[in-house]
Amino acid sequence: MAMYWGGLGGAFLLDDTPNLGVISQLPANPNLNDMLSLSTTGFAGILGRSISIFSFLLQYESWPDPRNFKFVNLLIHLSNGVLLALCCALIGRQWRKQSISIFVIAATVYIWLAHPIQISSVLYVVQRMTLLSATFTLLSLLFYLLGRQSFLRGKNARGIELMVIGLVVFAVLAVLSKENGILIYLYVLVLEYTLFASNEPPKLLLKFRQSLLLFTVIIGAVGFILILPSTLEGYELKPFGFAERVLTQFPVLTTYLASIVLLLPNSFGVFHDDFASAQGLSLITSILFICGLIAAALVKRTEWPLFAFAVLWFFAGHALESTILPLEYYFEHRNYLPLLGPVFALCIFISDSLPKLNASFRYVVLAFSGLVVAFMVVTTVRHTTLWGSPLDQAYASVEHHPGSARAQSNLVEKLSVSGQLQAAFDYHMSVIDPESQRIPPYIRWLEFSCMLPGVNPPEDEILIQQSRLSLHDYGAVFSLNNLVFGILEGRCPNAPLGKVRLVLDELAENSNFAVSRADIVFYQALMQAATGEFSAAANLATDSFRIRPDVRVGLYQVNWLIRSGQVERAESTLLDLVADFGDEIAASAELSARYQFLENNLSTLAQ
Repeated sequence: MAMYWGGLGGAFLLDDTPNLGVISQLPANPNLNDMLSLSTTGFAGILGRSISIFSFLLQYESWPDPRNFKFVNLLIHLSNGVLLALCCALIGRQWRKQSISIFVIAATVYIWLAHPIQISSVLYVVQRMTLLSATFTLLSLLFYLLGRQSFLRGKNARGIELMVIGLVVFAVLAVLSKENGILIYLYVLVLEYTLFASNEPPKLLLKFRQSLLLFTVIIGAVGFILILPSTLEGYELKPFGFAERVLTQFPVLTTYLASIVLLLPNSFGVFHDDFASAQGLSLITSILFICGLIAAALVKRTEWPLFAFAVLWFFAGHALESTILPLEYYFEHRNYLPLLGPVFALCIFISDSLPKLNASFRYVVLAFSGLVVAFMVVTTVRHTTLWGSPLDQAYASVEHHPGSARAQSNLVEKLSVSGQLQAAFDYHMSVIDPESQRIPPYIRWLEFSCMLPGVNPPEDEILIQQSRLSLHDYGAVFSLNNLVFGILEGRCPNAPLGKVRLVLDELAENSNFAVSRADIVFYQALMQAATGEFSAAANLATDSFRIRPDVRVGLYQVNWLIRSGQVERAESTLLDLVADFGDEIAASAELSARYQFLENNLSTLAQ
């Protein structure tokens, strides 16, 4: 805990705020039912990640201070270490006749907890989703191992009961925390076909092993077929294609392993959007390396079970996020559970090798191991301290990742938050690349033009060109949200309204932004309402709602219909919203208050 303490004072990062913003929708003094209702509205991930969202809602009193959220993440991380220790002990008992030494288990857990590649999983608040998914995955693994132990002792009924709890109940909870909880079945198969492969199991356990393999293959094949169309569609929003992403994962995985083994001190952090698409010799080398490791592990799994376990566990943990899905290339939190494979194998290997060495060489190995662990701890403390100082972290990030647009944007944001607006603007202008087809830097420029006197906004020609040609970027949509609401709430008194409308109009016609067109049209509606054009605003809100039904947009639409004198249409629209989104309105204090306000207005007009 001491290693992470210095990092608890850091700020929210990246998509922390968009995901935790749901907390503000809770009513005052919410009860458990309020939180359960809001956590199941399904806005995070494919399955909503309701358990993770619920855990954030439980901390509503801490919002918007990030410290307590980070502290809870740290407690979950430490709890996962306890579960990991129990799993390692059970694995040892069923793999070998003699149990694994408690010192080996302690070393495994300590390295796993303290490795610097785990920092972003703990201090990047939204990665509680990763932590909780791992918690339930480890519980699932623990109950599977307890059930397996019962089978080995001839207690079949007890074994089935424990395995059902593990591989059904806790597996579902893992998936509802984050979708990669489904990988528990791969983890179990890795154990069964590596460390446990040489043991002759009871017939029922053997049938379970074979059935689980068949079940996993079928589920994997069906899942692949079902998600492939939406997966391919997702690549339309990315600056890379399907093949490019899949191939680049080979050097990404190689880099993960290098960072884990070599403890490269400047390689850790959350800003890796500058990771280049793979090509040339580095691509060929990484493909040969990864494929060679996997092939050797599969071929030699009975002769080298520990090596096979380390390799196959690591890659099993990356089977979802480091393969075909249209996700960004590189994020360290994807190594959270996969790290166990190499660490467990290394600790067992050293423990097994020491008795075979002469005394002097044994001391050399122990001393070297101690130095490596000490270097690891120093590296972790150094990075967690940076996490606790947002501005220092921002400067370090752009130093080590000068090509990262997110690192640059983060530095601009942190300078702005610290009150250094002029420094933020100067740096922002120094890193704008006029040759790139990205609109976010120009939206940020518009924000500066309404906050800093004397800052001229971009020329119309530049805004038109960038808006028309820009590739899709959710950061642009988020920046537009801040800019438009800043104008409406009076935080941007000198806003160049015409230029903001120009950007919105051009982006609305940009086919690259088709997936976000509902948001952009809604911002157009807000800008119309800001100048009193309520009828036009209502029509644009109708268009936005037609593209993607959203109860918030619908409630704004009702308000604008009332203010433009279209009372009957407002009443009809409000009734439709209640019919279609009644549960969502009831679950959110913000939506309930807005609905009540509109209903009162309509009641007053009807009198």
